[in-house]
Amino acid sequence: MATVLEDETVFYFTKRQGKVWVNVLVFLALSCAYAPIVSAAPKAELIKFWDDSEALSIMQVDHSAWQDILTAYVDDQHPSGVNRFNYASVTPSDSAKLKNYLSYLQKLEPRQFNSEEAKAFWINLYNAILVDKIVDAYESGSRRAINRLMNGGVESRVLSREAAELLMQEISLNDIQHGILRPIWKDPRVHFALSTGALSGANIQKTAFTGANNEELLEKAKAEFMQHPRAVRVEDNSLVLNSVFEWYASDFGDNKSAVLAYIRENTSDTMRQAMDGLSRISFDYNWDLNTFDAQSGFAVSAVSRK
Repeated sequence: MATVLEDETVFYFTKRQGKVWVNVLVFLALSCAYAPIVSAAPKAELIKFWDDSEALSIMQVDHSAWQDILTAYVDDQHPSGVNRFNYASVTPSDSAKLKNYLSYLQKLEPRQFNSEEAKAFWINLYNAILVDKIVDAYESGSRRAINRLMNGGVESRVLSREAAELLMQEISLNDIQHGILRPIWKDPRVHFALSTGALSGANIQKTAFTGANNEELLEKAKAEFMQHPRAVRVEDNSLVLNSVFEWYASDFGDNKSAVLAYIRENTSDTMRQAMDGLSRISFDYNWDLNTFDAQSGFAVSAVSRK
């Protein structure tokens, strides 16, 4: 199905051709059956243990191993406008490097960092854990492993299960996102920095976050998401928004009007004009994995930019 935007930008959803039942692709064909339930989206509830930082700290985390992984396996020039990760090509040595990086992060004390360094720490930890789990599923070659990994979107067990241990505190991906990043920093751009591993999710950046580049990289991530049809598009005289604006509406504004104002402020000029006069709103999310596979998900022939 093709949807034509006001500026004749064409947004294509391509159907999967044939039966590609190999490793993770099995899950891609099934994932739409596990669309997340809005009411299940976790609230931002502070985990007080982590609510501390050292404003004058000059400590810096070494994210070079993570940068090596991103440089080797992230395609940030994909014609769809959605960055892809080449999970299937991760070598055993790079898989080991990723696990060593995660072990290194778990030996640190993020409350000793300044606020920006801590923010980068938690974003990278989240994304690296998610990538590690997907790579493990690929390496296992197990349909069941992939299904367990992504099954159910925001309700997925992988998000609520223990994923790391810092300072004798067990934490999950949900803890990092909803108990640390969202309530401490109250920055909606976090949603554009954390990878869900899905085509409708935020781009996984090719550059590791650091205390020094946080602001620049968060603005880049926001622009890439907000000015892409997966964030907002017009379809059949209706405004179709990414489900993140429904699940986490309160992060973007106090009410519906405020959320729409946030979207209007950050989308392209062309999309902003297309939004005028539209009252019908629906939400959509494509949970297909952001792999290099050309047949998984959608492609965009042109993306409106400011």
